[in-house]
Amino acid sequence: MGTARLDDPELHSLVESRLTQDFHQRVAICISIFCPDGPLLDALLAAIDPTFPIILHIDGPTGVAIEDGQLAALAAVGRYRLLQAPGNRGIGAALNRMVEEARELGCEWILFFDQDSEPPPEMARELLKAFVGLEDAGQQPAVVGPTPIAGEGQNSKPPSYRVRAHGSPSERYRPIDYVITSGSLIRLSAFAEIGLFREEYRMDAIDTEWCFRAWARGYSVWHVRDVEMRHRVGEGVVQLGRVRFPRQSRSRMRSYVRNQFHLLRLGHVPWRWKLRTVVYVPCQVAVFIARSPGQRIRFAGQMLNAIWDGLTARFDHPPDRG
Repeated sequence: MGTARLDDPELHSLVESRLTQDFHQRVAICISIFCPDGPLLDALLAAIDPTFPIILHIDGPTGVAIEDGQLAALAAVGRYRLLQAPGNRGIGAALNRMVEEARELGCEWILFFDQDSEPPPEMARELLKAFVGLEDAGQQPAVVGPTPIAGEGQNSKPPSYRVRAHGSPSERYRPIDYVITSGSLIRLSAFAEIGLFREEYRMDAIDTEWCFRAWARGYSVWHVRDVEMRHRVGEGVVQLGRVRFPRQSRSRMRSYVRNQFHLLRLGHVPWRWKLRTVVYVPCQVAVFIARSPGQRIRFAGQMLNAIWDGLTARFDHPPDRG
């Protein structure tokens, strides 16, 4: 497929003209909420243009997923569409519910955020500009995201994106394997061919698997190099020499390991990613165990069980969110 260049004046003018339309009503801002840090969530909501439709999904009952006062304060604003699940079914179910709500609102795109992300001003417009420009240049993007970076003063390791051998119409936009869910702008019509998010994964690798599925079905995945979004990953960093991994809770590590090994079963996941899994993930687990005090043998057994659960597609007893 030919790729036009976005520095072409006529194409650039076409992209800008499409963005002069009332795009605010066509993009639903969707945020999944579970035990939020009040100031961080308030800062995120304050950073979002109030003319966008904003959907908030509470991932569990009041008193568990959110405090009464926090929920009352959100309801009092009067401009949020509040959804609440009776129980915590995981982020995959929350994302899918928000997709349904955005469809009911008649939106074309959905922009997801985690409750503790820090998007820069005009990020939504820049992502939409990239999305429309890529389409007009002959691409078929499923999702476009920013470049995640660590929060200010935070000891965190943001994900590293691998660039794909796929033509790009602009140096600003890079085709990559996957983007993280937070900050991802997705055209709702893409779900009809790609499908929804895997709810049985609950938390980890949901974005990775969906993006690989998108590539396998003729779509592409992009990030905008110069649009950076502060994003918290894990609870710090585990380091061994020059190798650094995000530090996660033990339940999150069990979820992460299980889901990464389940990806080995899926035909649309590239072999290079599977090779990375069998080399990188056990190394990550070993470093995590070595740097974790207490009950190392018990935790090592849990990690072996998580690997087996992934390889045998057992999702009966998913780790809790957190």
